[in-house]
Amino acid sequence: MRPFAIALALVLGAGACQPPSAALHGASPSAGNGLTITHCPDGKPARAGLQNFGAYIGTWQANRPHSVQFPADYVIGTISGRVVVRCSRDGYVVVEEIRPLFDSPSGQALRVALTDVPDDGQKVYDHVHPGCRVLQYSSLQLAHQLGAVDSDGRVDITFSSGGTAYNSGAVNLIRLDVANSLGADAAAC
Repeated sequence: MRPFAIALALVLGAGACQPPSAALHGASPSAGNGLTITHCPDGKPARAGLQNFGAYIGTWQANRPHSVQFPADYVIGTISGRVVVRCSRDGYVVVEEIRPLFDSPSGQALRVALTDVPDDGQKVYDHVHPGCRVLQYSSLQLAHQLGAVDSDGRVDITFSSGGTAYNSGAVNLIRLDVANSLGADAAAC
């Protein structure tokens, strides 16, 4: 399946555990919950509020350098790799695809993901499936920042490994998004 088709299937609500796209460099699809996901604009000023996931794109960009190797992407910060982001229609970061340069053990992947979740984030669940691991966190700060885009402040974190089987010792994609509701990971990966 082509990367565009995979990204479109994911964002249209094909299931939280579907393998994430190879990259989010394609179209601007709309999520099943009415959320429109689009490319993030450049050159916006920083605003008060969150600085990581859920931040206004100007604030997010002010805290992240672009990747030298992949200029449209950003560096992770704590490990080698890159981050691709997508925004809501009003310019808030609602999708992050974090791609470590080298496969990461799940403990390290979780630490990387949680550095982008607001500090009041509380784990809702942690489910391991044959093809991925899905965690969901809830944050009042995220709900406040995103308003109607994510009024319950839930962020899904999905870990994937290359291929169809999830390997907790070799996570190569960490995806954060707000497109799913409580328990939406019931579909098999």
